[in-house]
Amino acid sequence: MVVDEKKQIINKWYSTIINLLIFIFSSTGFFLSCLFAKRDGYYHWLTRLLYFTQQSNLWIGITSLIFAIMIIKNRKKENFKLISLFKFIFTVSITITGFIFCSVLAPFADYNVWTFASVLTHVIVPLMSIFDYFTDRYIINIENKKIWICIIPPLTYFVFTSILCIMKVDFGRGDPYPYFFMDYYSEVGLFGFVFKWPPQIGSFYWIVFLFSFTYGLGYLYYKIHFLLVRKRINN
Repeated sequence: MVVDEKKQIINKWYSTIINLLIFIFSSTGFFLSCLFAKRDGYYHWLTRLLYFTQQSNLWIGITSLIFAIMIIKNRKKENFKLISLFKFIFTVSITITGFIFCSVLAPFADYNVWTFASVLTHVIVPLMSIFDYFTDRYIINIENKKIWICIIPPLTYFVFTSILCIMKVDFGRGDPYPYFFMDYYSEVGLFGFVFKWPPQIGSFYWIVFLFSFTYGLGYLYYKIHFLLVRKRINN
């Protein structure tokens, strides 16, 4: 009994601290990105809010803060079901943020993208969120039939942003799009291909890939978390 109580105390402190750290790092990165927007080439700090990076950091930060508050207030385990669902959704979203930045955007950027704020929002927060999702014992595993909801944030973002792209709204750096794969007025457009170096594909194919990748990532996270929870129960 004493051992179980010690484990509960350790789990409580661990979960509280890591969730508060995620909130602190995501909010700090969010704030610094807006504060130094003009230094980074944006004409106004508000335009930073049009990017998925800022939005996904805001979502995971707020969710983690609520999660920490619930733990501090000693909410019962069953009360974490809904917030765990949001944890799943926004952990997938922040993973997409980190993956796309590190693998697609940063290597081809023509300006310094490795600022302190950028490292926080694109690397540290995603890694901490992933680690938290698989190690936090307060997180309740979602149902298999709910995996698809992980695509809601990127889908909502693409719909809203596409409307702005069609209207040719400036996203802060003189371009009517936030990311190159959403440049519907480029040489390749929606369905084209360019085989010269560097090769390019239309925005439609990028969108299909990103949504397929998001769902696949959601399924992978569900499966891993499910196996980890089952292992903890058996032990």
